[in-house]
Amino acid sequence: MSKQSEAKKQQGYVSKHKPKYCMNCANFQSETTTVPGAFGGSFSVEKNKRCGVGGFAVSKQGTCDYFTGKAE
Repeated sequence: MSKQSEAKKQQGYVSKHKPKYCMNCANFQSETTTVPGAFGGSFSVEKNKRCGVGGFAVSKQGTCDYFTGKAE
């Protein structure tokens, strides 16, 4: 093992880190709707972002002690 890979292992380095944000939590709920665009196209809008545990509105980059990672 190289010195770099040993250091990474010792520090618990993960290259594809998903922060403990609400948007990465299994309890995050939202609704997505498609909206017509100004020039004939369309785009998706995410709304009604809520916590599945407490039922309150959340920010996608919020977090709490009930964070549960999504299954991959």
